[in-house]
Amino acid sequence: MKRILGLLLLGGFFALIQTVLWPQLFGWQARPDLILVLVVYVGLTESLLGGGLLVLLFGAGLDALSGSNPGLHMVVLLLVFDLVRFFVGRFNAENATLLLFMVACGTLVDAVLLLFFASFADPGPLGWEVVRQLAPQLLLNLVSAWLLLRLAPWLQRRLVPMAELPGLNRLDRRHGA
Repeated sequence: MKRILGLLLLGGFFALIQTVLWPQLFGWQARPDLILVLVVYVGLTESLLGGGLLVLLFGAGLDALSGSNPGLHMVVLLLVFDLVRFFVGRFNAENATLLLFMVACGTLVDAVLLLFFASFADPGPLGWEVVRQLAPQLLLNLVSAWLLLRLAPWLQRRLVPMAELPGLNRLDRRHGA
């Protein structure tokens, strides 16, 4: 329960960073999708039911903060989570490279799903924006995931030294935790 609550708080913090702080600090149109990175991590480490409910809350929060189409992010993030869960049994979830690969795939799937669902509404502005921002979005998501992989063991050692990071145990051992 502590881990789920921690992930929920982290999701709220990431949502605020990507929707409020990032545009204020950098003013760039493209921004890292930290919630998508967290959804991939949750897909690799959590159960189907607990992780699915967590992802629905992430999507609802993201829709509340920045969504112009209610429920769009909930559906897209849940589908990305389900795809990660589908593939997690076929790969070693303790591999940090897998997280980066799944973030890249998740970014592409996210873009395709946004384009698909936008085609039912008004495909003009949302569709063009998704296509135009795909390359910078992919790069920013990969850099963010890489930085989080490097930062997570350091923070874990300082904040909760006795706890283990699910899915990153091998990474923790490499860094001497």
